[in-house]
Amino acid sequence: MTQRVHIFSGMFRETQETALKAAFPGREIVCLDTEQEFAAAIEDIEYLLTLAPPGTYWARAKNLKLLHSLGAGIDHLMPGDGLPPSVIVANAAGLVAEPMAEFGLALVLMLRKQIDRSVSQQRRHEWKRYLPPSVDGATLGILGVGHIGAALARKAALLGMRVIGTQRMPKTVEHVEKIYAADDTLSVARQSDVLMCVLPLTSETRGLIDEPMIRAMKPGSAIANMGRGGIVDEAALVRALEDGHLSGAALDVMEHEPLPPDSPLWDAPNLILTPHIAGGFPEYMEDLAMFFAANVARVEAGTPVPTQVSLVHGY
Repeated sequence: MTQRVHIFSGMFRETQETALKAAFPGREIVCLDTEQEFAAAIEDIEYLLTLAPPGTYWARAKNLKLLHSLGAGIDHLMPGDGLPPSVIVANAAGLVAEPMAEFGLALVLMLRKQIDRSVSQQRRHEWKRYLPPSVDGATLGILGVGHIGAALARKAALLGMRVIGTQRMPKTVEHVEKIYAADDTLSVARQSDVLMCVLPLTSETRGLIDEPMIRAMKPGSAIANMGRGGIVDEAALVRALEDGHLSGAALDVMEHEPLPPDSPLWDAPNLILTPHIAGGFPEYMEDLAMFFAANVARVEAGTPVPTQVSLVHGY
């Protein structure tokens, strides 16, 4: 019987199918397009690449060996109720670390140099000179120094930035001056000229960057979020931008996506919005398919999967 690999994502179907066929020669690629198809196939699935699958059928996933996220985040797989304990859950964090670090550095530079201010003036046909602050010597606080945060720290350090950050279990990270425990996030926020969030969305991180934390930051500092929507209190962020406490902010992820047309975020001053693209690049699906295939091979060989994650912790 031909071995199968299943995918359920609801996006870029043809591109994903083509990429998986190239990565899995000799295997049948089964694309599940609806919840009904997913429910009908769940008992036969061994290897699943997915984004936001229906979470009510895991107890029937008796043959599932690898549940693999399409991206770095796994909040769309949580809480995983009923999932057999033997199932390995993995993400693609290593695959997107460098592209996201590049994107994050671009946001840091735009915020620190206040490029959005010039863009706004251009649209109004205004010529007003100002003095943007330096990047060299500024403090970058990274909330969640994992694959992505470490890559960003390396790039920021090359520009002369002082880098600090947080981890659930602090350990030494190259180019990071000090790692704080996750429950000491406020210390990082208070020191940061730019506070960059690359955290997953969990019960502990939801609403973490709230009004008190934003107000504890230095006047004229900035916030960027490439982690997940729901971590930043968006109403508090808008208020801090409107009254000038923050010099700017950048969001690649929002509480509601796509962003509703009536969201106050659209018109908030000095706010850069990007449509959840920080981890994307043209060859993403091809590289993801090979990444997934390598992890399938590891499961079949009984060797560790380096991007294995925990649905309990959310990363």
